[in-house]
Amino acid sequence: MLFPNPRAFLLVLPVLVACSGKVDVDQTSTSTSGSGGQGGTGGSGGSGGSDSTCPAEQPAVGAPCDVPPGEECSYGECCPGIFACEAGSWVELPVGCAPPPVPCPASPPLDGTSCLGGPCGQTSPCTYACAPGGASFTVTCGDDNVWHSDMSSLCNGAVTCGDKLQCLEGYVCVTKQAFGSEYVCAPDPCGPDPLSCACAESVCGDGFACIQASGKNVLCECPACK
Repeated sequence: MLFPNPRAFLLVLPVLVACSGKVDVDQTSTSTSGSGGQGGTGGSGGSGGSDSTCPAEQPAVGAPCDVPPGEECSYGECCPGIFACEAGSWVELPVGCAPPPVPCPASPPLDGTSCLGGPCGQTSPCTYACAPGGASFTVTCGDDNVWHSDMSSLCNGAVTCGDKLQCLEGYVCVTKQAFGSEYVCAPDPCGPDPLSCACAESVCGDGFACIQASGKNVLCECPACK
């Protein structure tokens, strides 16, 4: 078809486009726009697992939980309790503790004497009674690594043993001398009879011999250690 008149061509062109039903589109701009939309969808990833945290207090075994699998919750400074969430319930995991805290002394330590401080050092506080069924008192290993007692005086009938212990009524102070001196409190092996080596030999233990016993004190020596 010939269009000698340019204006006639411009008038017919829209009709041709409408009849063909095809319009060229810039594929580059379309692709960029589409990928941008997909990127927005991808940004919604993450199922919210990070919202779950360990409870502030140690949970009870078997109680419901929602902590993500594999996450462990620890409670305590020394030999802590380790808990994990399994199948929706709390379980306590076995944990080793080496070395464990030192247990409370069998006899009350004297106020102001040294102790092994720290959370993994000395078990503390320690509670004692001056007499069976009597009033109790407590000694605590402080941050200064010193025992502090809430009773300023010795129990009635008690004696000091070395520079660290008090032996309560019914006990005697046993001093074991080898390469140094060790002090322990032991039940009076002779009572109600007077204390003597004849009846106190047993408190010295293997490898030691009683060389003196009187009042509330027994002195034992290691013959092989000389």
